[in-house]
Amino acid sequence: MSSTIFVQIAAYRDPDLPATLHNLIQRATQPERLRFGICLQLATDDPPHWGTSAFPDHPHLKCIRFDAADSRGACWARRQAQGVYGGEDFLLQIDSHMRAVEHWDDLLLTTWRECSDERAVLSVYPNGFQQPCRLQTSTLPVMAAAGFDAYGILKLRGISRFQLPEEQPDRPIPGAFIAGGFLFGPGSIVSDVPYDPELYFYGEEIAMSARLWTSGFNIYAPNRLLLFHLYKSQGTAAEHSATHWGDHSDWFERNRLSLVRVHTLLNSLHHAPQKLRATTEDVDNLINYGLGDQRTLNDYQQWAGVNFTRSEVSEQAKNAEFKPTCH
Repeated sequence: MSSTIFVQIAAYRDPDLPATLHNLIQRATQPERLRFGICLQLATDDPPHWGTSAFPDHPHLKCIRFDAADSRGACWARRQAQGVYGGEDFLLQIDSHMRAVEHWDDLLLTTWRECSDERAVLSVYPNGFQQPCRLQTSTLPVMAAAGFDAYGILKLRGISRFQLPEEQPDRPIPGAFIAGGFLFGPGSIVSDVPYDPELYFYGEEIAMSARLWTSGFNIYAPNRLLLFHLYKSQGTAAEHSATHWGDHSDWFERNRLSLVRVHTLLNSLHHAPQKLRATTEDVDNLINYGLGDQRTLNDYQQWAGVNFTRSEVSEQAKNAEFKPTCH
């Protein structure tokens, strides 16, 4: 259980980041195994207690800071955080407003090993929590397809599949979709499936799902609760309301570029809305962030129960019902 974990966090003007870091360190069985890579994006007038002055004292915490005005979005920030990866055994990609159960690091590694799969990736939309640390522990979620949106991009959703504790599964649950806010797997993901910095936000998860699966990784939802996410709403305190798209007037162009890249990756660009105005320049470096060569896109569509060119979703995908992966 001495494996090192690279904890990758992209934080955009988030006052909860220091509390997230304190919680992860305090609740870890072996906090010394953690290596943090943080892309911190703050505005010049954000209060100091949102930033490094409020961070916990930890010997392996690297923070890359950018002015929020220079940020290019969530996936760009995730890629910046990956830049300080130092060869750790495992990668944990999370959001900057999270809480963890006690001994989460040991439990996370145990859960991964219960997959009996060296290419396993654990991912799910975590249950929520209320400030400061009231965790929603009554159900266990899995990942499903929600359907295609007006831009032809597949949206995902979480399903509270199991009641806890009486229905807790014995092993992680095979799946087809990842969540950007909780992704755990071998550290080799950083080099094998690096984050595309030209993606903005929408389409990130289905693109990474297909890229990971075609690169030979297998996706599972954890069979126990590990991490929890602060889901923001209109009732959330004002200091939690900052978003990249709220601050940046050019967000729609970045989003357009992102959607074109996702469609190109998934071979569905000829079915995409004309208003995306696709150009060759939009995808001239996509080869660096393309599909893997271990399995085909068609293989992935069959496994996931979706068809990108026809915007079809099977009942299997909607209900998150996937047959166990054969090894």
